[in-house]
Amino acid sequence: MQKKIFILITTLGTGGAERVVSLLIQEWKDKYDITLVLFTELIEYELPPNIRVISLNQPFMANGFYTTFKIPFLAFKFYKLCKKYQADISISFLKRPNYINCLGKLIGSKTKVIISERSHFSESLKSLSGLEKRMSIFLTKKLYPHADLIITNSKVMRSDLENNFKIQAKYKVINNPINLSLIEKLSAQEVIFDDDNAFKFINVGAFRKEKNQAILIDAFYKIKHLNVKLYFLGHRFLKQTLIEKIKEMQLESQVFFLDFDTNPFKYFSKSDCFILSSDFEGFPNTLLEALACGLPVISTDCLSGPREILAPETDPQHQIKDHIEITDFGILVPVNNAKYLSQAMEKIVEDKDLYQRLKIDSKKRAADFDVSKIMLQFENAIENQF
Repeated sequence: MQKKIFILITTLGTGGAERVVSLLIQEWKDKYDITLVLFTELIEYELPPNIRVISLNQPFMANGFYTTFKIPFLAFKFYKLCKKYQADISISFLKRPNYINCLGKLIGSKTKVIISERSHFSESLKSLSGLEKRMSIFLTKKLYPHADLIITNSKVMRSDLENNFKIQAKYKVINNPINLSLIEKLSAQEVIFDDDNAFKFINVGAFRKEKNQAILIDAFYKIKHLNVKLYFLGHRFLKQTLIEKIKEMQLESQVFFLDFDTNPFKYFSKSDCFILSSDFEGFPNTLLEALACGLPVISTDCLSGPREILAPETDPQHQIKDHIEITDFGILVPVNNAKYLSQAMEKIVEDKDLYQRLKIDSKKRAADFDVSKIMLQFENAIENQF
């Protein structure tokens, strides 16, 4: 008899956690009886026809305080669903779903609880203030220890929870998966894209403060005299602010916004270099996906993920502050520093030998994260709960 798995996440819209969930569902559709529970029924990935989808009917754009104060109500609702369908395991992704999943355990749920921590908690707190920050710390410290297993995307994230917040629990580090065969197929799709001789940089991701696309524009301005262009593929939030910044710096002829597309791979494959400019991450999917497309990458040395991906033999806690670092699989630069980011961009444009080496090695590194390998780790985590 198939084990019954509940997967809890806010939506199945675009995003790193959402893409991982979509991959899990595709891989597990025949192995487990899966129920997908969403805060809001926003689904931008194709689902198998046999997947049960249940919405908790929460407003899509609800602010943090609204959903935080509704956690007890949502936890009870989720607990009742798990009981009704006799779920064996509930797996949650992202902060508030994790709180709800753990609180269900306190209410009395017999379902095994697995939570997936998706961001470096200490770094993510820097974007919060006042009551919201205190509530996040309180809920994490009080609820996370009740999980049967905490999965973190990176070694640094696990260390942060254990050492900085004293959360004692059973942990397992499982990196994000990517579907190499699907990426190869999708990257071959036709796309209307500039075909001139300019060197093309690309950034993919939602326009949020922590993604810091503004510093990328500042860095690009320093190399605008080169034959280069910069493309952004993303949506929501700070897009208009970035458009205004580009106009102020008179970069309209070199910096462009692509229409949002759930298939970024066709743009990756036609670009020359991917740039991740984030102030903090969990384990960035877009970085893995760019590598899978054979794209040389430049990334901020932010916590956490980029160093573990691009320089796996180094200390994952280390961060550079005053230089660029050419690694086995890409270039790392200090966080929020336009000077060194522009140096790395100029380096990848002008150093043809480095460019060709990274283009070859990027695919080699991406193979370590293929879904076939990572799914085995997730499955072992599930089977070990019985």
